[in-house]
Amino acid sequence: MRKSAPTQSRNTKHAANIGADQRDLFDLPENSQGCSFRSLLNNLGTGVALASVEGEVLWANPRLAEIFATPLHKVVGSRLKTFVRSDSWPFLSKALKEGQWKSVKGNMNVLTDDLSPKRVIELLFIPIMAGERSAVEIVATDVTELEQTTKALKQSEASLHSLSARLLQIQDEERRRLARDLHDTTGQELSVVIMALDHLAKQLTGSSGERQRSVLDCVNRLRKVESDIRTLSYVLHPPLLDEMGLGSALGWYLDGYQKRTGIKVEREIPASVPRFALDKETALFRVMQECLTNVYRHSGSASVYVRLSVTPSAIEATVLDCGKGFTAEGFSGKPKSGVGLQSMKGRLQIVGGSLDVSSDATGTRVVATVPLELDEVLASQERQDDPRDHRGSEEQVLRRRILIADDHLVARRGIRTLFDNQPDLEICGEASDGVEALERAKELKPDLVILDLSMPKMGGLTVASYIRKAGLETKVLVYTSHSYSQLERTAMAAGCDGYVVKSDATHDLVRATRTVLNGGRFYRTQMANAQSA
Repeated sequence: MRKSAPTQSRNTKHAANIGADQRDLFDLPENSQGCSFRSLLNNLGTGVALASVEGEVLWANPRLAEIFATPLHKVVGSRLKTFVRSDSWPFLSKALKEGQWKSVKGNMNVLTDDLSPKRVIELLFIPIMAGERSAVEIVATDVTELEQTTKALKQSEASLHSLSARLLQIQDEERRRLARDLHDTTGQELSVVIMALDHLAKQLTGSSGERQRSVLDCVNRLRKVESDIRTLSYVLHPPLLDEMGLGSALGWYLDGYQKRTGIKVEREIPASVPRFALDKETALFRVMQECLTNVYRHSGSASVYVRLSVTPSAIEATVLDCGKGFTAEGFSGKPKSGVGLQSMKGRLQIVGGSLDVSSDATGTRVVATVPLELDEVLASQERQDDPRDHRGSEEQVLRRRILIADDHLVARRGIRTLFDNQPDLEICGEASDGVEALERAKELKPDLVILDLSMPKMGGLTVASYIRKAGLETKVLVYTSHSYSQLERTAMAAGCDGYVVKSDATHDLVRATRTVLNGGRFYRTQMANAQSA
């Protein structure tokens, strides 16, 4: 007790000085009004304190002591650093310094025991003068619950974004499945029926004209149904996206977009866009689809500029219009901005991408960026001249042995039906997937492979490339449901000898087979150009 007496005397003296400082700083007279004001401060639900510019607490109300979870007499006379965690010290020092001449606000973490949850307080530093002394008034608010609520809201928002993104992903998967079913099942069955009816119409030549007209009418109606189904399949999920990648699919879409909307499309797309992860290709394609739809519906722009650029680290897609634009609130990212923008952001977030939108009275610019891994970008397929183009004019021996490569049994049967009455053409084998097609081509060495583009295990163009690399003299005739002209040009560049659309098989397949086997090429684009010339 003898040792503690001097300390108690010093604290009593310090408290007396603090009381004087308190009166000076608040300029409180020793009357009933001053006592009432002090009573008000002491009963506030908000912590209030006076501190020196060095951070020493000169006076505090009881609420501040509660926030610091420290008795009031231990708060007064102590340094503020005593009550906050070390990770908040840099801000505290800065706030005390700047608080001498301006108001400063910020959050700090309060010290707690190891078993208590972290607590956060918001401190407002306000400069005041006490005679010739500078001091800082401090207002403290416990925002722990608010911080926890905000964090929970952010987590809920992140979960919602994740759920939305997953729903978009499931939607794309379901679209792909439906498109595949329409193309591979319904479309193939219709193709076979059309071929059979065409064959029947030829057999009815010379018989009742009414019967033949009825059959031909059925054929025409079925062709219309087949065309509608193919269009629906393309809208649900562009097959070019899976088979040839983003560059070709985007080119196909822009061609159709310009025809449907009348909006002039200026494009800057590399001639050869490398393949990368399908989910990233799909995300970018859907984002650009949505952007172009918005241009048509809302911008009033007569033209649109589309650019696709690829670097070793990212692929970037840009859509720029010259329309009326919209305000920042229109794309703030809040729900009122609409599901279009949210779906674009959601799609990109799935693959780690980002969306940048800028708009004013001169138009809108949207840039979608998706990062790429170093080992993700697949090398572009080398396109070399077909060595057969440089063969001399030596007459080739026609062997007329044909291999059919299609993953659908009904399609293979339909082709056999067409060649049943062709004595100079022989079906020497069949293959139901890309790997089997290549193996059978090496084994049988046919004169011609009728090759579907969409097959399991290996696509048709890849099979054609391996046939060329193997040094086989086999001709390659593409046989597909896709009538996209860019795909036809791609097949031509890949060294294929001809291209027949399944809906035209009755008229074109046998004719194309003979043309190719006789050393020619069969492409509708080339024939159309020759006729127009």
